[in-house]
Amino acid sequence: MAGIFRSASKRYWIVLLLILLLSAGLRFGLVRYNRDSNDNHDLVIIRIMETGKLPEKEDCWECFQPKLFHYTSAKLLQLAGVDPENADKRVNLGAGLLNFAAGLLTLVIIALMITRIPSASETLKLVAFGLVALNPDLIGISSQATNDPFAILFSTLAIYFTLLFMEQRKFWKILLVVIFTVLGISTKTNLWVTAVAITLALLVHARVSRKAVLSQVVASLAFLVVVAGLSILNPLNQYISNAKKYGSPVLVNVERESLPALFTKTESSHPGLLSIADGIFTFRFIDLISHPLIQNGDTYTPNRTSLWAQVYGRAHSIHFPNWPGTWSAKTEEGSNLTRALFIFALPPTLLLLLGAVLETVKSVKIILKPDAALGAKNSFALLSLVFIGYVLFLILYTILYRNFSVMKAIFIYPALPAFPVFFIRGTQWLISRIHRNGRIVKAIAIAWVTTLFALYTVDVITMIQLIYSRVTLK
Repeated sequence: MAGIFRSASKRYWIVLLLILLLSAGLRFGLVRYNRDSNDNHDLVIIRIMETGKLPEKEDCWECFQPKLFHYTSAKLLQLAGVDPENADKRVNLGAGLLNFAAGLLTLVIIALMITRIPSASETLKLVAFGLVALNPDLIGISSQATNDPFAILFSTLAIYFTLLFMEQRKFWKILLVVIFTVLGISTKTNLWVTAVAITLALLVHARVSRKAVLSQVVASLAFLVVVAGLSILNPLNQYISNAKKYGSPVLVNVERESLPALFTKTESSHPGLLSIADGIFTFRFIDLISHPLIQNGDTYTPNRTSLWAQVYGRAHSIHFPNWPGTWSAKTEEGSNLTRALFIFALPPTLLLLLGAVLETVKSVKIILKPDAALGAKNSFALLSLVFIGYVLFLILYTILYRNFSVMKAIFIYPALPAFPVFFIRGTQWLISRIHRNGRIVKAIAIAWVTTLFALYTVDVITMIQLIYSRVTLK
């Protein structure tokens, strides 16, 4: 750990700390005044506080979820002396503060990961960290009483210690990977994607290293078996009781729609996905600029039926989702900020996607033609696997349920450690091909990113102001 701190300059750590403090200030501002959430997880927490038991699916809308976040929140609130019969908004505040801490810890792990990248300049590392730390969607979700920040934290920790384990195979490292993966699964079901991605990466490591391959393969599969066994037995997941009572260990609270056609558009209850071609193979950027707020009613604009337009809009603006209620606006007045965000966020997003493609190509190469040195630089395909895994999960979820409310960037965020790495790889690739006017391009890029960070900050501040105005009016 000391080596990490010595590997960067004093200036680097000062700027990184300033970005972290700015992110913390924005997050705390939201937590301080917000008493609303995208989904009502408060009721799950209150039920646990009232009965001392884990509620079941029919007890409330979010009661189908694994219960680690809710159980932890309930016990901490009880220790703080909160009475469930008079909890009012204190449950949301207490759970929000817990997520505030989880969000900051996630950023610390991301900072350590970025700092460890040997080939990137300090400026590029700081930009990559700022894109994560100041992201409005991440800041927004970390201020709510929801299980997502816990899931993102445990997935980040599991990925981080997997990387450390593949560098130096120590038992305590893989033990931590198991613990964090199990904790993640007991927070949110989609963390199984992280478990599978880690297993596949360990198998890639076995193939590439060519040392004791059979024992490594057995150990990799044993990892998944242990995680599965602990998760099945974990009472917080309620897998056994769910299977007995509902016929399935994993439950959801959204009704499945009929599968969409490939090209023919068909309506669903809350569109959403109208067809595969219309929803999966479109990115309605112009419509995002024209309509920079989601219309949550029966009428909607074309960007609401495009998965990637929804993901992009939600990822880069805290205002775009127009939800929950106290965060919503009645009109698109004042949305030029959101429009500017969508424009300035496009180049970094494209660089991230470029990096994802480059890393995926490298992953395929090291699998087909094992190369230990390239495999180590590529993290033995772990980041590519976890990123692709969550993208595929989101696509499948969207196809099965077709509701625009499931078309969220947040479902990809458990792959968060991959984002800054991909951005750095994509940017390095582009820089290596710029032979002329390098200084001019760099100056423009720094000005562009600085403007984006300022827009991110203003986006969150204006939301804090909106929520504060509504709280004081009450």
